Amino acid sequence: MDLYLDCTRGISGDMTLAALSHLGVDLARFGGILAEAGVECQIETWAENRAGGPGCRVEVTWGDPQPLRHPADIAAVFQRLAVSPAVRERALSVLDALTRAEAHAHQIPPEKVHFHEVGAIDTLVDIAGVCWALEELQARSVTASPLPWFSGVVECAHGLIQLPAPATAFLMRGKPVYPVPDREELVTPTGAALVHVLAESFDEGPAGCVHALGTGYGSRPATTGLRVWQLRPAAAQAPHARGGLELVTQLETHLDHLTGEEIGSALTALANLDEILDVLWLSGTGKKNRPAGLLRVLCRPEDEDVACRAVLRHTHSLGLRRQCLERLVLPRNAATLDCAGHKLAAKTYELEGRRYIRAEADAVSAKAAERGLGAPALRFDVENCN
Repeated sequence: MDLYLDCTRGISGDMTLAALSHLGVDLARFGGILAEAGVECQIETWAENRAGGPGCRVEVTWGDPQPLRHPADIAAVFQRLAVSPAVRERALSVLDALTRAEAHAHQIPPEKVHFHEVGAIDTLVDIAGVCWALEELQARSVTASPLPWFSGVVECAHGLIQLPAPATAFLMRGKPVYPVPDREELVTPTGAALVHVLAESFDEGPAGCVHALGTGYGSRPATTGLRVWQLRPAAAQAPHARGGLELVTQLETHLDHLTGEEIGSALTALANLDEILDVLWLSGTGKKNRPAGLLRVLCRPEDEDVACRAVLRHTHSLGLRRQCLERLVLPRNAATLDCAGHKLAAKTYELEGRRYIRAEADAVSAKAAERGLGAPALRFDVENCN
């Protein structure tokens, strides 16, 4: 599934978490993960209906007074959470973005940042909870709408500050915005940090087949909230039905700073994106005799922006090489292959005037697992089926 964040009426951490909860994520399970990590709090969710339609509210409560936290304190909590490496990496990236924005706003080193109301336990929960919920929804990519540019003032621990808050304005740099007449905070620093890290691209509206809508309302009595659209990719026509020459974009980067686990996670994440045609990793030796490798990604020219953002997000490479190439493809179409009474997804292709059929590897693996066989055994059977 892909997600589209409709931020036209603003975004905050609790609104985002509420919208994902409205899409069906069970936040009670995340509460248990927090408890195991020593974070004692309660995550309350309830249905709420406003002028913007049915939605959800989320509130984080706690008993004992919470200390002011430095970035390292929150990062230590994230490290203790029993979540996947991808979730932890995302949460740490959002925290880092928020930390740097606050440091810029107060003109202090990042390690000196105190998280006052921006870094209270509810924001800790919002950041980690949103990243965890995205994985629960199996979100492959996140697109956001342009952000509203609002005005006014808000009172905080440092007195009255102009809106957008300095940290929010810092995080909104480089993103599409449009003016609105509202004189209240529509985009919070946490919301801006989530968009900064999670949004791979910006668009005026969702693209694909709408599967579900989640609406998250915040503590403000606003009539509308954050709407998150869950999308399936639109059914595409077979791009290789006729075969011939086509253009593709090839992205390359040399990597020598990632662990084996991080490389594996990156390759998996990139291979799961519909916008990416192929992923190749070639290991070798790089600069200063470091173990290194070449990451090569193919995509269609129209998907280049999404592919570039995905490669940078999952590798933190400092640069990419890109070139446009021609490739020759054989005519091929989707098909099904009968084998021992089972239908397997397959593809047909034409070569030298003859038609061939080949079962899809994923279909072979899935059927082999059902039978308790290794994939090679079933593949042998498939090749001998009529």
